[in-house]
Amino acid sequence: MLKQTGKALLIGATAALAVTTAAPAHAQTGTQAAAAKVSKHQEVRCVKQSGRTCAYSVSFFYWNKKGSNKRGLNYVQTARSPYKAGKARWLYKQPGGKTHVGQSWRKAHTIHGANAAEVDWGKPGATVGPKFRKGTLVCVQWKNVAKKACHTLK
Repeated sequence: MLKQTGKALLIGATAALAVTTAAPAHAQTGTQAAAAKVSKHQEVRCVKQSGRTCAYSVSFFYWNKKGSNKRGLNYVQTARSPYKAGKARWLYKQPGGKTHVGQSWRKAHTIHGANAAEVDWGKPGATVGPKFRKGTLVCVQWKNVAKKACHTLK
């Protein structure tokens, strides 16, 4: 079982890396060159449960313009291995605020060629999506799993 879990985590992390490296580099025009540069970030979290190496993994993709205190969350992906049907959602909590649901429960689908379930939201490699203040806590929660995977947007 640990082999499958590690394999699914590796597949999820590899897919996440492929998405970041495959993002097209757009040529800039004179007016775009004057605009602030965009920094893209990717964070991966692994949630351990009942002594297992990794019950599920989560990748957070977000971006910001240099000098800005806003962060754009463009893609969130979570994978669970071995495959177990379920639903997941993502939540956020801005500094000093209360927790809100970013997207409601979404049904998992099978990752082709792996024994894993996946749920994703957003558009990989883009600079679109909801914008949050720096320091916002973003979490993913699987239904009927007590632990959440979280990351603070830097």
